[in-house]
Amino acid sequence: MNKATILFDLIWFVNSKKEFTAREVANEFNVSIRTAHRYITDLSDMGIPIYSKQGKNGGYKVLDNQVYPPILFSKDEIFAILFSFNYLGNYNNLPFSLSITSVKEKIYSLLPKDTLKEFKELDDSLHINEYRFERNTPFLKEIITAAINKNIVLIQYNSSKSKTDKRIVPIGVYAYDGKWYSPALDIELMEYRLYRVDRIIDFKNSMDTYENLMSLKEWFYNYPINNPVNLYVQLNKVAYLECTDIYFLQNDLKCINDNYYTLEKTIDLSEIPFYTKILLKLGTNAKVIEPSELVDNLKREIMCMHKLYDIKSK
Repeated sequence: MNKATILFDLIWFVNSKKEFTAREVANEFNVSIRTAHRYITDLSDMGIPIYSKQGKNGGYKVLDNQVYPPILFSKDEIFAILFSFNYLGNYNNLPFSLSITSVKEKIYSLLPKDTLKEFKELDDSLHINEYRFERNTPFLKEIITAAINKNIVLIQYNSSKSKTDKRIVPIGVYAYDGKWYSPALDIELMEYRLYRVDRIIDFKNSMDTYENLMSLKEWFYNYPINNPVNLYVQLNKVAYLECTDIYFLQNDLKCINDNYYTLEKTIDLSEIPFYTKILLKLGTNAKVIEPSELVDNLKREIMCMHKLYDIKSK
């Protein structure tokens, strides 16, 4: 086995062991202890965070921030990575202290000059959004970690109505329209609810766990509905095109003719305020037929706007 292969395998070995001795390395790779010490020094020179432990038992320890062996990417794969970074760069908070600038610089440092010039021009010519999403999400990493470990957590949630304390089990996190969302099981209600992570203003991990949760993928494709109502909306082409840009409505649209479309799906009664906001944006380009609760909600909002602007009836 050549030295490059041994060093490659040694990176995986030390990352999995965390604490180890030169004797263990020598036995694992069938080399002398002196050679094992030299290989460990080579890893340290490569940037692997290893430090030696003094004392009777001695040995080495790897810091928590692991570094993994090199991975070979094609030019198109690197382009895809940088393309994704241009989108993620719009978010004010990213999980696990992701430094896009640091990762980009590492990629750039390995590229030939002609390819480097091409990729740097990408930054100047490609913008996913013209503005940065400035919402602060201080507990994003903690929510993701809790979802991975299935931890019951205590949060203070700042909803549009009030601040409330909740015990939840997050099942994952996703980004949409500049905001981070976390579906979670509400322990008191034993129902799945959707939370905006930027509205979590306090977080405590109980370290207790809860099993038998649905996965994030299952939540997307089998969203739990406890109080089902039928949503039926008539749309013109303008409203239809607007709705095709909303991912959770795309599969519920039907074309009747060139200027007559419908939106029909089953929603939960608790989602009425959410859909009220969406449909208000469509204005006169959409007409809700049912449910009656949504129609009444829209009428109240319109009357409040009418009163706000003091519109006089003729």
